[in-house]
Amino acid sequence: AYAGCDLVLQLSRKPEAFGRTVVEALSVGRPVLGWAHGGVGELLAQLQPSGAVAPFDADALAARATGLLRAPPSPPATIPFTLQAMQQQTLDLYAELAG
Repeated sequence: AYAGCDLVLQLSRKPEAFGRTVVEALSVGRPVLGWAHGGVGELLAQLQPSGAVAPFDADALAARATGLLRAPPSPPATIPFTLQAMQQQTLDLYAELAG
């Protein structure tokens, strides 16, 4: 579904712990616009800073959406939150604890 979108909005009023929508959309090359709070804000700050908007600022949201639609940002070179990365980090931790 993300691949068919020009822009993905993640506008949860309550801060989310992780914000999986952001990672899923960015992983298929779609820009994301969301409130800069909780996990969504942290992910956007790291992966696509132009998508983070001050929470509940509708004017800033509209302006940023227009800007991202006119000039979409390049997708992140890598998404660090993959299954393979998680598995490797777990194995690395086990090796560190065992050694």
